[in-house]
Amino acid sequence: MADRQTQPRVFFDSSVLIAGSFSLRGASHILLQLSALTLLDGRISPDVREEAERNISKKIPAALPQLRILLKEAVVEGAPITEAQWRAARPYAHEKDVAILGAALAQDCHYLVTLNAKDFWPPEGGVEVLRPAELLYKLRLLLMTL
Repeated sequence: MADRQTQPRVFFDSSVLIAGSFSLRGASHILLQLSALTLLDGRISPDVREEAERNISKKIPAALPQLRILLKEAVVEGAPITEAQWRAARPYAHEKDVAILGAALAQDCHYLVTLNAKDFWPPEGGVEVLRPAELLYKLRLLLMTL
């Protein structure tokens, strides 16, 4: 089994958890499965977990069992961000998403995967914000070079 510390560290936004729980065919689900297999080091925050649970419970409760499996097997939940981490991320994300970017930065993630990439604009050299299909494409290119 691969060591999570040597894998690309990926922060999953709640939109990816929701999509990956609802559809077992899309890029979100594939990335979460790669994380469950420890080919990626999947990360979330308490805010992400709470938002995913709340939205799935309200809108698509049939997907709750799949979400619970993904939360248990595919991701590591980091600590809540501090006020200083929130302030540091504030200039680089839409107000409602500052905590998401702050958590991705606090957990030293290489990628922040979201279906709302337009809401994030981190500085060069930091976490890279991608849609799920974009990260899958990047991973495919990486595998082709091995």
